[in-house]
Amino acid sequence: MKGLNAIRSKLWWNAAGTRALKTAAQTAIAGLAAISAGATGVIPWEIDWQAIGGMVGMAALVSLLMSLAGIPEVDESEILAEVEKEFQKGE
Repeated sequence: MKGLNAIRSKLWWNAAGTRALKTAAQTAIAGLAAISAGATGVIPWEIDWQAIGGMVGMAALVSLLMSLAGIPEVDESEILAEVEKEFQKGE
């Protein structure tokens, strides 16, 4: 489902949130690996946690924005049915 109608669906938020969380975790692991790749005995308080947090936050935000174009893990007809059902409740 493309566009802003998708964000009315709980199913969309669940799928997009799961995808963003996975992206954030992957980014954190990659960032920590990159920092510790050149160093031996990296001490946790010497890691630039603000930089890691910034990368993780940006990756999650971009993931959510990309999900507006569509989420392949979710059948569009399910989202359309859910949005239509909620719309009919509001009338």
